[in-house]
Amino acid sequence: MDRDLIAYCGVDCSVCSDYTCGKCPGCKQTDWQEGDTCLPVDCCRKKQISFCGACSAFPCEDMAEFYRESETHEQAYLRMISVLREKEREE
Repeated sequence: MDRDLIAYCGVDCSVCSDYTCGKCPGCKQTDWQEGDTCLPVDCCRKKQISFCGACSAFPCEDMAEFYRESETHEQAYLRMISVLREKEREE
């Protein structure tokens, strides 16, 4: 998995049909206008982190509804939780 292709919300752009078909430039390459960003983009940029899973507060209640909005977001959330648990076991 290429970390540069992980969206702020944790979605792996390299397997997203919108991204691979050229319908989406990816949130990290989008020229976001003020008030036009989604919650993960805004939050990650403010905290200067690459994606939600890199946040010390992840998983947070602020993002809970976002991750329930679609199957793709829910899968990203579950993958990030899995990675974090694996890291905890290794420590």
